[in-house]
Amino acid sequence: MRNVNEENSPYILFCAGEDSGDVIGAEMVDYVVQHGFKAIGTGGPLMQEKGLLPLWDYNELPVSGVGDVVPKVFSLKKVFEVVSDAAESNKCLAIIAIDYPGFNMKLARLAKKWGKPMLYVAPPQVWAWKSKRANIFKQADKIRLAVFFDIEAKAYKQLNCETLRLKHPVMNWNPRFVERKSDMLLLPGSRRASALRNLPAFIAVAEKYRNTWAERNVGPLPDVIVIASRECLEVPLIVSLEKLFEGRLPTWLKVVVAPKHIGMRLDFYSQYSAALTSFGTSTLEMACVGVPFAACVVPDLLTFVMGRIMVKSEYLSLPNAILGCGVAPEYIVQNKLNARMVQSIVDSIFQQSIESASEVAYRLRRALCTGKSSEELVSEFLAEFVQSQAH
Repeated sequence: MRNVNEENSPYILFCAGEDSGDVIGAEMVDYVVQHGFKAIGTGGPLMQEKGLLPLWDYNELPVSGVGDVVPKVFSLKKVFEVVSDAAESNKCLAIIAIDYPGFNMKLARLAKKWGKPMLYVAPPQVWAWKSKRANIFKQADKIRLAVFFDIEAKAYKQLNCETLRLKHPVMNWNPRFVERKSDMLLLPGSRRASALRNLPAFIAVAEKYRNTWAERNVGPLPDVIVIASRECLEVPLIVSLEKLFEGRLPTWLKVVVAPKHIGMRLDFYSQYSAALTSFGTSTLEMACVGVPFAACVVPDLLTFVMGRIMVKSEYLSLPNAILGCGVAPEYIVQNKLNARMVQSIVDSIFQQSIESASEVAYRLRRALCTGKSSEELVSEFLAEFVQSQAH
């Protein structure tokens, strides 16, 4: 990894710590580099392909839930020290932060204190919980907030914070007709700990789905494809599955690494007829390609308790929150997934038709088409704060 103290030329600091942020940040890094700026910071393979010079191993960053963060608190603290040092340096012209509130809210406080220009893309979901977080952005003249969804813009406006609308990366995908397979996708999550915790419950649902399919349909049973969001998750998922099946995977089950590029990934998802996914950006992607699905998560105990106390939103999955209604079934497993919930999840998927899922996809795409492109957003930010001091 790079040593920020060895940087001899000005740079834009990026901070993204999750796969969804890596997708969003890739175009922004590309624009920054193409216009003569150095880009350093934290980001995944897509951002690094576009020219981001990494300060830390990206695979150590994605975590989810209080219980998963605690074991990594010291290593994450070290990462933040490196990132904050890079932000404080006189060589840092500006910060572009993407989602990842555990890091980026701390960076926002520092940026406000130092008067450092900052563009925060996908800031915290104050419409769902911890609305007081918006106070950081008040009277912060050099911090700009960019949001994807109307619910975010309205929530921040009610809290006296202005935002810019940004087109979501899924809007760059062009739907096309494909012959759908009867097979089922399982997307247990992009963070290792939560993905492995979700996996046994997801497999139980998949087995019930296949049994129900056999009762209702003629022809071969659907296969089940477990999606590893990154290459480093492939082996852990396979090992966990082998333990579940006593050493040998059944022929109907396999693990596939998701395509890195969003267009290719959405093309891949759109071939399938059913899915079970964890909460997060994957719910939005699945809904936008018109695949009948349910969202499910098995949280650690601390996250579950805190969520019950603090989360105020009626809906947790993005399609439901954006459209303001329950277009996608949501399930939270408190302890162990029981047979009744397994049956409920399977029934909820079978009750959705391709036609109804396609209608939801159409409605979502209309809701997401408003806003600036990544290039327009970054161009305006650089013009406002950075170009005059960089040249």
